[in-house]
Amino acid sequence: MSNGLTGSDQDKLNQLNSKKHKEQAVWFMNAYWQKFFEGKESECEQLWDWVKIFEDIDPKKKKGCDLNEFDAHRFLEKIGETLSVKDMRAFIRDVDIDFNKRVAISEYLVCRYKQNWKELVNAPQDDEKAKKEREEAQAAVDAATAAAEAAKDAAEEARVTANKAATEARAAKQAEEIAQAEEKAALAAEAEAKAKKEASDAAAAEAKRTEEAARKREAEAKASAQAALEREEQLKQAELQAKAKAQEAQKAEAESKKAQAQQQAALDKVLAERRRYENKLKKLQSDSKNLDFGIVKRNRAANEYEQLKSKPTLALRTAEITLTAAEKRAARAAKKAQKAAARAQEAADKIAAAAAAAEEARKAADADQAAAEEAAALAQRNREAADAAKMAATRALIAATDARTAAQKSARKAEKTRKAADASKAAADAAQAEAEAALEAAQKAFAAAEARLKELLSKPRGSGQGANWWLNREFEEAKKYMPKSKLRKLAAKMGKN
Repeated sequence: MSNGLTGSDQDKLNQLNSKKHKEQAVWFMNAYWQKFFEGKESECEQLWDWVKIFEDIDPKKKKGCDLNEFDAHRFLEKIGETLSVKDMRAFIRDVDIDFNKRVAISEYLVCRYKQNWKELVNAPQDDEKAKKEREEAQAAVDAATAAAEAAKDAAEEARVTANKAATEARAAKQAEEIAQAEEKAALAAEAEAKAKKEASDAAAAEAKRTEEAARKREAEAKASAQAALEREEQLKQAELQAKAKAQEAQKAEAESKKAQAQQQAALDKVLAERRRYENKLKKLQSDSKNLDFGIVKRNRAANEYEQLKSKPTLALRTAEITLTAAEKRAARAAKKAQKAAARAQEAADKIAAAAAAAEEARKAADADQAAAEEAAALAQRNREAADAAKMAATRALIAATDARTAAQKSARKAEKTRKAADASKAAADAAQAEAEAALEAAQKAFAAAEARLKELLSKPRGSGQGANWWLNREFEEAKKYMPKSKLRKLAAKMGKN
């Protein structure tokens, strides 16, 4: 049975590789249907996905037949087979059977499934009658798909247009209501502005009286603050002496902490040296009993153990002596720090009460002065706020009038927009009705295509099973363009048949 390819095997390969991606995949499925694909839906779906990736990457899309080196690398990345540049070039050499530095999906499949390419190009495909029947079924599927896509697009466009018109109508109505509310609010704002102006005049007079009283209170507070400051100055000398003693105490405390740190460091050193000493004893004792060693090495370890046990290392003894000296220094420094702290505390206690009283008096005077200044500033701000409120009321009245005018214009514009939206909605309804009719036509086309496809698939075939599977898969893909409600009607109709 001729498969349509002519010439030498290499010529046939070139002819096969010049076919579209889908046609090459179908050819491979036909050739190896029983071996790799019959009853293996996952393998069929995987090949379907690979073709879609080839078509997506190829600049020619569905009309393309092979990929360049870069796009072949992208294909491998998408299916999880990332290669380095070196490995990719080796892959191209292995897969590129016709040596054109491009990868056709038929070449990839031969490599992937480890098949003989000469066997592939000579594999039988289908008889003329089956081919004609499948072509007719393919034409029906294509027509049904085109009709479904067009109907879906038309329905979607009509829905969007209708929604847009309804949205514009609601927006126009809302704009009109907002404009009316703004006009009403402008009138209320005008009355409120007049009331605020009268209130601001009264507030300005009251603020002036409050400011005069605050100035008098401020002068009294300043005098009290000055007296408190003088008393505080008298105690500063005594505080300086107390601070000097406190500094001496801090210095003694720092020296004490330094001595304690040295004591701790010496203790850490003793502990570290003692661990090393004890570890060495354990090592020597273990070596003296280790039968893996010779008698000479064990005896030497035993002698060293006895010597070290009777006399600790120089480093350990030195660390213990250093620790004793550090402990004495730390004790002396702590005693000195205690005496210095006692002297500082005694000096601080003598002036604490007087200093605290002087400070409280100064703080009270400062607080009184600050309060008086704040009261005067508040009165000034209140007067300025009243003037500003008067100006704001005038501006608010003008703004309210402008807002009312703008609201009236907005209402007229909203009415015009709503009418336009109604017209758009009527057009959208007509388009939607037309789309429904197109959907009905698509439904009939799908029913016819489904019937023809069922008839084709029900016939026993010796070859062309891959092409049949692919045709059925394309039909299932085309169903995605049909609304679910239409698909349910189609399923019910086909069930009756």
